[in-house]
Amino acid sequence: MEALTRRHFIGGLAVAGAAVAISAAAGPAQAAPSKAAPEAASDIETWQLIGKDVFTGDAEGTRGQGVATDGSHWYFSSSNGLEITDMKYNTVLTTSPAIPAELANPSQLSSKGLNHIGDVDYADGHLYIPLDSSMSDPGSPHEYPYEYNTPVFALYKAGDLTFTGRATALDAHGVHDIASWVAVDAEKGLAYGMAYADATQIAVYRLSDFTFKKYIPISQPINEAQGGKVHQGWIYFSCNDAEQTIARANLKTGEVQVLFHLTVPYPQEVEGLAFLETGDGLTLNILNREQPDPNGPSNVTFYHYLLQTPGKPVLKGTPEVGSYLTANHGKWTPAPKFSYQWLLNGTPVAHATGHRFDLLSTYLGDKVAVEVTGTWADGTSTTVESASVKVRRDSGRASGHKGRTTSRR
Repeated sequence: MEALTRRHFIGGLAVAGAAVAISAAAGPAQAAPSKAAPEAASDIETWQLIGKDVFTGDAEGTRGQGVATDGSHWYFSSSNGLEITDMKYNTVLTTSPAIPAELANPSQLSSKGLNHIGDVDYADGHLYIPLDSSMSDPGSPHEYPYEYNTPVFALYKAGDLTFTGRATALDAHGVHDIASWVAVDAEKGLAYGMAYADATQIAVYRLSDFTFKKYIPISQPINEAQGGKVHQGWIYFSCNDAEQTIARANLKTGEVQVLFHLTVPYPQEVEGLAFLETGDGLTLNILNREQPDPNGPSNVTFYHYLLQTPGKPVLKGTPEVGSYLTANHGKWTPAPKFSYQWLLNGTPVAHATGHRFDLLSTYLGDKVAVEVTGTWADGTSTTVESASVKVRRDSGRASGHKGRTTSRR
């Protein structure tokens, strides 16, 4: 897939090629095998599709590029517009064009001006906006090596979508097309960017002035990332590559994990993404341009995925002969169906697959634990083992016997 297909529009929809048919519909996001070190495979997350919102008409035009949230509002970007909505997508404020004249016109930041906004990020009352230009350089053919080569990061006020006057041309180090998105880690004072085509490293910038700090080499290339966000030491990517890859990279080790693929059976273009903590758990929300009917209107679909999180099972009850233990599976997100397997000294006990486990005298001195398996609606499952407890004598009964002996005297 050529690098510029993401910004070629057919009937208002940017598509990867003329009419690419994708065989699988967007469904449950199951963990993909890791191409990194085998020991990291168990750490791959599983995201479950829990819903989607479809934007049409004016909303499609204002929400088709990038997205961020402060937990109370959504912030959307289009190629040259910004919009604030409440969490139910009711418009609060829009501005278009959002690129002011001092940035849109040729300047020291960009010799040909800036006309394109990528995937945005939010932090501390500000929007961080990646800007570039689709215009070719004077005397150059209109093709990829000569476009999107004047990357700029700009700072806007989130409250009114106005440009603060602060913008910095990025030190591209000879790499083209690195302003498709900006990801911010305000706590660490860092911002991140990356080349668009087959990137092999992540560029790290100082958030205070957007000066280049270093590169982080990654374990496998990330191609055509159109969105990026930081969460708990990882940077997550939404890619408009041939497989519509959703991936993440560890910001310490550079390990890349492919999480899932957002594919639909009609022309599409994967755009920006954002995290949102909800009462049900952490959600990953991804914009996708789509054209379900080749003769009908296009739309922007906002897909919502919930991180599947296993609980921490614990044993309830007194571990004494003659008593019993029950398995408390802990909090799992989302709620799955549970099954159990009890263990004695690490070995499964035949037919001991219920919620309760009776402590027979033959178990005196043994260590008891339980494995809890949660199976989610999409068919994926995870098994977690509790800490073990050692079965002891029935201290309560021994104490009661002494009491009865005393009473007879």
